[in-house]
Amino acid sequence: MSNADDAAKAEFDRFDTDGDGLLTADEIRRANEALGVQGASEAEVEAFIQSADRDGDGRIALAEFAALVGGGRHEKA
Repeated sequence: MSNADDAAKAEFDRFDTDGDGLLTADEIRRANEALGVQGASEAEVEAFIQSADRDGDGRIALAEFAALVGGGRHEKA
């Protein structure tokens, strides 16, 4: 596993509060809320979910998450 893959997995695991290996919209929103003013807007959260959920099941698997975030490259500078 590359450093980017490790970083994506660590970030995914931090958001996956129930440990089921899938991120729900609620888990992403809670993680975003924990960031406070540094977090994304609700529109940005929705766009993230829509972009990441490639199979349309309403949840984000690790592979979907890693493909979108690329080990943290999505974060604001």
